[in-house]
Amino acid sequence: MKSLIILGYGKMAKALAQGLKSQYNIVVCGRNHAKIQTFCDELSLTPLFLENSTISLTQNDEILLCVKPYALTSFVFKGKAKCVYSILNAVSLETLKQTIESENYIRAMPNICASVGQSITSLCGDLAFKEESFAIFDSIGKSVWLEEKDFALATALGGCAPAFLALVAESLIDSGVTYGLKREDSTQIVRTLFSGFAKLLEQNHPTLLKESVMSPGGSTAQGVATLEKYAIKNAFLEAILTSKNFA
Repeated sequence: MKSLIILGYGKMAKALAQGLKSQYNIVVCGRNHAKIQTFCDELSLTPLFLENSTISLTQNDEILLCVKPYALTSFVFKGKAKCVYSILNAVSLETLKQTIESENYIRAMPNICASVGQSITSLCGDLAFKEESFAIFDSIGKSVWLEEKDFALATALGGCAPAFLALVAESLIDSGVTYGLKREDSTQIVRTLFSGFAKLLEQNHPTLLKESVMSPGGSTAQGVATLEKYAIKNAFLEAILTSKNFA
């Protein structure tokens, strides 16, 4: 079984470790020994307690960086790894190369859905480890290979948009309550709506889904017309663009 060092012990590290522990011999490290021990005890993994925040790497080591971007500089990396995988937002491949010596580098950007095994993860980096990176990140959902120049946009669409969808869900729930439904009933309707719609979206283009429930002059058509009146598409275009510029 191949070995994988995970640097970090947050929610994303936990989701990845949970998905990979049957395929890799996982070693977890970081600065807080107590948190590392708790993390490893929960998942039956091996802790690696660092001295002076120093990580020694060999040419057989693969390391997955799951810390906050600002925390990367607080570690000292000695030696040369086989591959560095990074989920650090806005940290380029070039920056990784200047920070850690390795034969290969992979950037990855999962999203919050990793916690339920449904992340969409954007990947880029050295083609030699493309298949390996898919094997790792498909353990928490699905992955897509991109050029690094497209990463900011992919981050906005896959990483930031869950917050936009949460706003849509909240608005729908509140609308139901505003016009007479009990909150628990409105919430159940919207939760089930999102769950069922996700499955339909896997097999159908959104336009076809919209048309399938829009009869001429009907209630759905009137509701869509109202959304278009208030420029909902343009609102999403602007939101994605703004998030992209900060990614």
